[in-house]
Amino acid sequence: MPREFQQDGEVSFGGFASYPNSASLDPQKGFLTASSNMRILEGVITPRDGSTLAMSVPTAAIDYAAASCGSLGDYIYLWKDGSVKRWCSTNPQGLVDVTACARPYRPVRGQGYQQLATIEASNAPAWSGEYDFTACVNVLGRIAYAKNDQIWLSLFGGLQPYNGDTLSLVQGTYDSVVSLHYSNQFRKLYAFGKRSVYEVTLGFSSMSHESGRPQADFFHKVSLLTGQEGILAKDSVAEVAGQIFYLGNDGIYSIDAQKGMVEGQGPISNPIEDVFLGLPAAEMQKAVGVAWRGRYYLLLPNPTDYKLNRILVINPTIPNMFESIDSYPYEIKTLVTSRNSDGVLCLWAVSKDGLIYQLESGSTDNGVQHISSFRSRNYNFRTDFDKRFDACTLSLDTKGPAQVEFRALTINPDSVVVLDQFNGNIGHAVRRALAGKKCTGIMLEVVVKSGKPLFYSITVDGGIAGRSIFNVF
Repeated sequence: MPREFQQDGEVSFGGFASYPNSASLDPQKGFLTASSNMRILEGVITPRDGSTLAMSVPTAAIDYAAASCGSLGDYIYLWKDGSVKRWCSTNPQGLVDVTACARPYRPVRGQGYQQLATIEASNAPAWSGEYDFTACVNVLGRIAYAKNDQIWLSLFGGLQPYNGDTLSLVQGTYDSVVSLHYSNQFRKLYAFGKRSVYEVTLGFSSMSHESGRPQADFFHKVSLLTGQEGILAKDSVAEVAGQIFYLGNDGIYSIDAQKGMVEGQGPISNPIEDVFLGLPAAEMQKAVGVAWRGRYYLLLPNPTDYKLNRILVINPTIPNMFESIDSYPYEIKTLVTSRNSDGVLCLWAVSKDGLIYQLESGSTDNGVQHISSFRSRNYNFRTDFDKRFDACTLSLDTKGPAQVEFRALTINPDSVVVLDQFNGNIGHAVRRALAGKKCTGIMLEVVVKSGKPLFYSITVDGGIAGRSIFNVF
């Protein structure tokens, strides 16, 4: 009997989903099963940029790092045993001890720039009481502090909490707040507990107290978003494209700043659940999230020795939003954003030894060439009968010298076949190769060992072998 000829593939790329049965992925959205050190823009996939060492003077292992922005420059701060050093990213000249300051510097994270709990233009007197609080964040010229299930607010331009501006989160959870996030775009404060999330629209209760004429706008409005899906990693909160992302106990959760959150909806990271399987909660608590250029970068431990050296990149503009898992040859303590000497907002990684790297910069990771790759879904033509796979194609533009390997991964029987490889500048081309394999399914994999080629599409041709009506079992 003749074979039934079929063709499948991706005309564009839309993120990866590594946990489900890849043969069931939507063929119209360009879903992949793996993406490592890659970036996707308008359906085109290409290797990420490298990282460069920006501050080469090492320090002892640090406890914490954060960044601040101001009119005089942007700084990255490093904490170790109570002492603080800072590095000016807008005028890099090495580390400087922070010894003389009007008030203590409290490590805290905020959206966009990671901010310190200090207002640079303020002349408020020194106040050390903030160490009684578990989290704090800048809120339009004042500071919000978390203490147990309460939020305390300072007066505008000051640091010390104003007792008349305190609110309690008592809507049935009595859950201590471990992290705060303020959305400048939507003017909302989010309080994250271990099992709950609250949304707060801040009022001006201090004005009401002074005027003696209380109005609705003067009071804080508190709503409980969820009493189940709390936060695990307190430094994982970041906001991208109207969504607040954070790492909960069973994956990544998302809050729509306009629509809120449906309790019990589960984590959005279910399609990549294998990324988190087997990782102890004690190690996952160290995860760090940051927003930069429309993406959410989440620093995660690896599954072998739990070192923080891989970053999950989430891009809300692509169909499946999970864009890549980046790996780095050095261990990272935290991620921050800060302007460089040209005034451009950049993404920085601070290593556990206090070295500062600029991510998405250069072609190598401080001299180490990273390997980029992506893998397609399982092309089985929606049946588990045996097939004969023939031609495989890859459309690309090398955009200069590149070293690329094109592979076929057969399923039942399992094997890896190198279909094509080249090292050079071939420009815009469609590479064709014969797989010549009989199996139930096939996956295509592209590995980039150097260069930054653009990949547009991949396809596979094949057919289901002729079947007899007597082949019944």
